[in-house]
Amino acid sequence: MSARVLKFIQINIYKGKYFEALLDFLKKQDADVITMQEVTVGGFNLTDDKSVNLFEILKEKLKLNGVYYGDLKLTGSADSSFGNAVLTKFEIKKSRVITLKKFRPVSLEELDGASAFEIRPKISRHMLDVLVGSPIGGLHVLSVHGAWTAPPQDTPENLRQAELIKYYLKLLNKDDQPFVLGGDLNVTPNTKVINMINSVANNLMINSPFEYTTHPKIHKIVPRKFLVDYIFSSKHFKVFSLNVPEVTVSDHLPVVAELELMDD
Repeated sequence: MSARVLKFIQINIYKGKYFEALLDFLKKQDADVITMQEVTVGGFNLTDDKSVNLFEILKEKLKLNGVYYGDLKLTGSADSSFGNAVLTKFEIKKSRVITLKKFRPVSLEELDGASAFEIRPKISRHMLDVLVGSPIGGLHVLSVHGAWTAPPQDTPENLRQAELIKYYLKLLNKDDQPFVLGGDLNVTPNTKVINMINSVANNLMINSPFEYTTHPKIHKIVPRKFLVDYIFSSKHFKVFSLNVPEVTVSDHLPVVAELELMDD
């Protein structure tokens, strides 16, 4: 692959529920950059071993550099966390966390039980910005997980968080800094949330043939076919290829893109 083309994968990993299949898929894809959400450590894991750090295992097995930030904590388990990650072949220059929402630790019962519809929209959220030294120069790789809502729709909270995302990307644009953002935004393309981000970034899913990114057989929200996962880029890139393979590596489908650097 040309040094001017970057392979990028966006995937919500569903707390490692299908971890071995996910690991095998990512090894075969051999991406330059991966953005992830629902990356968990300890008690949040849906793996058999509740003590492991999924990020550290992925980083080691894929032989990649990476940054993880887990801002949601588990009640009574100081070592457990839930958050976003970036993995990359490139050298990491620095990273920054943009806080979107702060919330107290939660129990598994609150997160997945009868009170989930009340608690999930309130949990901690952030956007992770990792500056990497890519073959094209400095590149901001961002991973974000939008505020939860079911069914996917605009809410006061996800609109507030979208304003923060928009503002940050606008600053990158002002400084002419290349970026690629991968995220599970928890909303569909026709929402105000997505239109706000579209106003400051190129949305690769626009005019694509892909109509959904939630796994049609596994995702809990019914009907299951929603497009809620996105890759956005700065003006510096154009789409070389885009695919949403229907593989069981999560309750979401991966978004796989090859991005070509535009000529000045």
